[in-house]
Amino acid sequence: MATGLQVTRVVLLGTTNSREGHETTLADCATGIRTALISDEGLCGARFPASAVSVVKVASPVIHDASAALAEWLGRNRATEVMVTCGSGAFALSAGAVCAALETHHAVRIAHIDAPMESYTLNQPTDPDLHLKSWLLRHRFWDALTEADPANATLWQILAARHAADSALMERLVIADHPELSSLAKRWPTVQAAIAERAGRGEAADYGLLRAWYGEQLRRCFGNEEGKLSPDTRDKIGRLVDALVTRADGNGHLSAHIRQAARSLNNDLGSACVRMIRDFRLTALYTNAATHQAHLQPEHRTQGPLPPTLLAAIQSWENGDPAVQLIARAGEPAWPVVGSGDVLALVAVGLDKPGVQTEDRHTAEAILAELWERRERLLRRGILRVRLLASPESLERAHRIAQDITAVHTDVDVRVIEGIKGGLDQVREAIVDALSSEAQPTGRTGSGSLRDVDEIILFLNPGPPLTNYGMIAAGVAWSLIAACPLSMMELTRVNSVTQVRGGRPVLARLGADRMLARLAISAIRRLDLRTARRLLERGSTRLQAVLPALEQLEAGLYGPCPREWRRTERIALARQRIRLIAHACSDHPGLAAYLTVTALRPVLFSWSTWKAMRTAYPALDQLSLLANQSEHSHALDRRPPGSGRRHNNRPHAGAHQPLIQAARQLGGTPETDTRLINLHKTVITTIESIFPEAG
Repeated sequence: MATGLQVTRVVLLGTTNSREGHETTLADCATGIRTALISDEGLCGARFPASAVSVVKVASPVIHDASAALAEWLGRNRATEVMVTCGSGAFALSAGAVCAALETHHAVRIAHIDAPMESYTLNQPTDPDLHLKSWLLRHRFWDALTEADPANATLWQILAARHAADSALMERLVIADHPELSSLAKRWPTVQAAIAERAGRGEAADYGLLRAWYGEQLRRCFGNEEGKLSPDTRDKIGRLVDALVTRADGNGHLSAHIRQAARSLNNDLGSACVRMIRDFRLTALYTNAATHQAHLQPEHRTQGPLPPTLLAAIQSWENGDPAVQLIARAGEPAWPVVGSGDVLALVAVGLDKPGVQTEDRHTAEAILAELWERRERLLRRGILRVRLLASPESLERAHRIAQDITAVHTDVDVRVIEGIKGGLDQVREAIVDALSSEAQPTGRTGSGSLRDVDEIILFLNPGPPLTNYGMIAAGVAWSLIAACPLSMMELTRVNSVTQVRGGRPVLARLGADRMLARLAISAIRRLDLRTARRLLERGSTRLQAVLPALEQLEAGLYGPCPREWRRTERIALARQRIRLIAHACSDHPGLAAYLTVTALRPVLFSWSTWKAMRTAYPALDQLSLLANQSEHSHALDRRPPGSGRRHNNRPHAGAHQPLIQAARQLGGTPETDTRLINLHKTVITTIESIFPEAG
C-alpha cells in the first residue's frame, strides 16, 4: 500500500438512504466496489480474498449512524489498528469511523486520499502523567497531590485538611510548617474554604457544611450591617440569627424561620443580609440540606448555577484566599474555585460561496443555542468563547461570521484564528498556539484565560477533513491542558435547517480517560462517591462500565434498607458502614463521625431509635458527640451570639478506635462486616485494571 502499511481487511461504508436523482444507494455502490476488489482482476491494482472485504451499511450520512454501524462490526472483528481515509467527500462517515474505532478501543490512523503517504495517528499522550497535576489542581484533589507532587507535600496536606473541613488537623500542620497561615486554620475560614471548594458536589458531608455555613455567614453579615438597618428589619433578622446560631427552639424547622423572615422583609432590600434571606434558591438548598437525607435523592444530571448570594460569598472568599499565591509558587496557577463558567467552541470555517450568509447566520444561532444550554449546567454563568478556524481561502467568510455574531450578541467573545492550513499536525499546532497566546490564568475568576474554560465543544462541519481532524487533535490537547470536559458535535442541515447532533464523550479515549480514572480513584478512596460518579460519566464506555459497581457501593453506604428489614439486619448493615468509614476516613475524626451518623440516622434508624441506641451503645454516643463538635454539624452554630471565640473541644485523636469500638459493640467482627470494604476495594481495583498506572 502507498502508506507503507499492510492492509489485511477493507471495510466499505455506504449509506442506505435514498439519493435524489439516483435509483441506487451508496451502499449499493459500496457493494459494487467490493465485487471488483475480490474479482480476479481486482481494482486499482489491489485484490483481496472475499473474506477480507466487507460492506457496512449506514442509515444516513451522519457521524452517529456511521459510528454505531461500524462499532457493531468492529465489536465482532477485532483489528490491530484501524486506518480511516478522508477526502472523498463523505466526512461524516470518516469521522464516524474514527469514533467507532475509539469506542471499541482500537488504535486509529487517518490518511487523506490525496496524500496517503502522510498518515496521522490519534495516539494518547506519551507521558500519561504529563497533565495529572493540572487535573488534580483544578478539581482540588489535594490529598492525591501529596503523592503526585511530593516536593510540595506539606502545602497539599494543609489544603487537604482544609478541604475536609478539619481545622484541628490543619492547625497542627500549619503550626509545624506554615505559621504564616495560622489565621486560615480557624474554624470559620476552614468552613468558608470547604464550602467554596465543595460547592455543587452534593456529597453527604457537604449538606452539613452548608447548614453550618449559612448560620454563621448570616450572623457575621448581620454584625456588619446591624447599625445601618431599619429597626423593623434589624429586629426580624436578629431573631432569625438567634434561632440559627443557638437552635433556640430545639425542634429544628429552621428553614421555615428563614422563609417567614423572607416574606416579612420589605425594607432595606439593598442589604446583604436581606438579599441572603430572600435568595429563594439558597433557602431551597438549605431546606433540602436540613432534611438530613438530601444525599439520598436522585442527583440531577445538570447542576446549574449556584444561588447568587452563595456565589457572591464564594467569590469574596476566593479574592482573599492566600492559598492562591502558595499554589502558584508550587508551579502552576490554580483554577477559579467554582470554575469560570466559560464555554469554548472551536468551529472550522469552510470556503466562501454565493448566498451562504443566511446559512451562516442560522448555523451561528444553532451553535450559540448549544453553548447557552451547556453553560446553564455549570456552577456559574460565564462567557461564551467562540473561535472560528480560518484558512487563507476562508478568512473573509470567518471575519464576516464573527462580525454578524458580535452585532447581535455583544456578550459573546468571538475571534478568528487565522492561518489554518496544511496537515493534521500543522492545524493542531496552529490552534493550540493561538489558544495559548491569549490571556494567561491568574488563579482567580475573571482572568479571561482559555485555560480556565469549563467545557470545550468541537463543532464539525463538511469543511476540509484535515482541518476538522486537526481541530479534534487540538481540542483533545487543550482539554488536557484545561482539565475540562470535551465534546464533539456535528453540524448538519435537515430541510435547510441547521441542526446540532452528537455530544458523546468518545474523545475521552485520547487522554482524558486516564486523568478521570486517577481522579475517580482518589474520590472513591475518601468516599466522595457522587464526585466519582460524575467523573466516570465523563469518560468513555470503558470507564462508564464501572458505574453499576460504584452505584452499588453508594447504595450500600448511604441508601435506605427495605422497610421489612428487622433490627438485626439493620444493625448488620450499620456495622458494615461503620467499618468502611473507619477504613477510608478515620484520619479526619469529625468528618468520619459525621458521615457515620449520616449513614445511620435516619436512613437505618429513626430519630427515636437512634436516641435509644446512643444510650445502649457508648461508642455510638461518643461518635454522635464527635459529629456534633465537627465543622459539618454544630461547631459554629452553638457558640454564644456575638462570641468570636473558638471552642476548645475540637477532636484531636483519630476516629478509627471509636468507630471500631462502635462496630464491636453492635455485635460484629471484622470477618463478618467487611462486605462494603471489599466492594470499595473492588471498585478501585477495577478502575486500576483499566489503567494500571491510575493506582
